[in-house]
Amino acid sequence: MKTRREKRGQFIIIAVMLTAVMIVSIGALMHNAITYYKHEPWEEYSTLIGDIEINSRRLVELSLASYTNSSEPITSNLAKWENDLIDAYPSSGITLTSSGAQMLSSSRIDYRTTKSSAQASFTLDIQSIGLEGYAFNVLTSVTLKIGTPTAINSTTNEIIAVVKSETGMPVTDLSAANFKIENATKISVGSIYDKTNILEYKIVYDGPTNALVEVWDQRGIHVVASQT
Repeated sequence: MKTRREKRGQFIIIAVMLTAVMIVSIGALMHNAITYYKHEPWEEYSTLIGDIEINSRRLVELSLASYTNSSEPITSNLAKWENDLIDAYPSSGITLTSSGAQMLSSSRIDYRTTKSSAQASFTLDIQSIGLEGYAFNVLTSVTLKIGTPTAINSTTNEIIAVVKSETGMPVTDLSAANFKIENATKISVGSIYDKTNILEYKIVYDGPTNALVEVWDQRGIHVVASQT
């Protein structure tokens, strides 16, 4: 009887010791995991990726503004941006590759409607976190649509213009400083809404009926539309 009790007691002691070892082992694993994820700057990497994407979009916008005003190509700006990232983060192993860059300045869509646009595809790799093949696309555009001028008197005409961005939404907060009409001596601009609640710009000007209308949005992107 005594021997059985001793064996049972030994079994209980061994079971307790094994449980203790398992608890200690699991605790060590949990500590290592918590320490790893605590010190790994995931938020910093997420912010970095977001900043690269936002700044790439901003670069395409600036490139389109420059191109529509001075015909500077987008490819040289993209190449410089890719090299600047490598220099800015030498230890992160950042590689940004652009492809499919296209730029159009005041291409006619249909009668009285033109668009200036730029687009590029990007692929981002960050070796330090094992990120490969993160892809995003950038499309930037401004579309200008003009109506038929209406004569107010012998020298003054009125024309309606609709300006939209790449989102398809009207561009707001434009003033007379954003518009130009060829050979016009005076321009005033006001905003109105059509029957479908689309924002339009009513341009009153002293000048020719056959108008050549130019617009610059807040980013400096330039578009030209004409009656012919």
